[in-house]
Amino acid sequence: MTSELSYRTLPNFVGRPNFVGRLVLALVILAWATPRLQAELSVSSDFPGGSADVIKVDQGESLVEVEPPQRFGNGWPCWWYFQVDGAVAGQPITVKVRANREPFRDGRSLAPHWSLPQQASISGDRANWEQTRPGTIHVDHAVYQVTAPAERFWIAWGPPFQLADAEALLDRIATNDPTAERFELARTRGGRVVPAIRVGNRSGEHAVWVQARQHAWESGSSWVARGFIDWVVSDDPRAVALRAETEIVFVPIMDVDNVERGAGGKDAVPRDHNRDWSDDPVYPEVAAAQRRIGELIDAGRLRIFLDLHNPSSTDTNPFYFGPLSYERLPAAQQRLYNRFLDLSIEQITRPVAIHPQFRFATYVKTQEERDRVSKMWVSNRGDQRLVSLTLETSWNTPQGTISGYTRVGQGLAETVARFLLDDNPEFDQGS
Repeated sequence: MTSELSYRTLPNFVGRPNFVGRLVLALVILAWATPRLQAELSVSSDFPGGSADVIKVDQGESLVEVEPPQRFGNGWPCWWYFQVDGAVAGQPITVKVRANREPFRDGRSLAPHWSLPQQASISGDRANWEQTRPGTIHVDHAVYQVTAPAERFWIAWGPPFQLADAEALLDRIATNDPTAERFELARTRGGRVVPAIRVGNRSGEHAVWVQARQHAWESGSSWVARGFIDWVVSDDPRAVALRAETEIVFVPIMDVDNVERGAGGKDAVPRDHNRDWSDDPVYPEVAAAQRRIGELIDAGRLRIFLDLHNPSSTDTNPFYFGPLSYERLPAAQQRLYNRFLDLSIEQITRPVAIHPQFRFATYVKTQEERDRVSKMWVSNRGDQRLVSLTLETSWNTPQGTISGYTRVGQGLAETVARFLLDDNPEFDQGS
């Protein structure tokens, strides 16, 4: 009887505007609120390059707190990169990053500033990365106030550049330039491919070797490398002329293993890639690079070697590390280095200008270790027509973005083109 009465009287209730309005409003509120009530903030880093130990996730406070993990034997614990799920697009979220102070090697702990950039990188699709607003940097942690770009988003120490990015870049170049030659530099100790490519004239008078990411955490160096190679393969008349006369060998990531495992790489055990340029290297990719570079040197063709890095958090302008033996170089070779620097000052002006003087890695204390640094290994074996340099591109600035890095890379490529194409009497000097 009750159900029959309810059924028969329902139309009378529905016909009342006030009831219908309230019912519709309640349904709208329920539909709007349900996914938000169900959403639960969570953090994960189980993907290539991912790196985060979760300390705390507070749903009520919209707080995520993480720490870059220790990956013992694989370098500095400074790189962090993680995924956040369960957010609401437009939701303000507090991201707190603690520096890892646990000793990572020989009882040494990493200074916090390496882990705590003024601005982190954030993305809603893992393809387009923007900087967060400046964070609040404390002695041992940083706090970033971010706005969630999507229900799922990613946040990192800097814009990531993974093995998949390198493969996609080289695939694009090879597709657009049928004369380009992709090749496998080596297989890492972890069994991963180290991809590389040659562009330009492989029998040309000059050869250039450009490599990045000997220290895995320095992701900006791979973006500088991309800016470099994108200009080299462009239709710019000077790029076309450069390729006509020069072979360019390009390696966007050297320490592929640590890039993929989300480790720092620097000060790895027994040594990192940039201290492995010995007669008996630990890493197959270093040995392979030595062999190929040696062939170019023996052929009298290698004119420029460039190793791309990111420097300390306090360095606000890109700069070159010059050869520690600079003062002992022949005068003609010193002029070559000075000319390369002068051209760089003209070409690398945006988004920030390059430092107008060479710097020297005086913190490398022993001659034995100096000789194991890549640019020194190359310089020691090359002739007087060779320029061998490390470019350090600043990261802890508002310009530490994909567009900022690639613009530096473009300026570097334009420097190389002018250096090799313009009249250069020093190349005619004896070797």
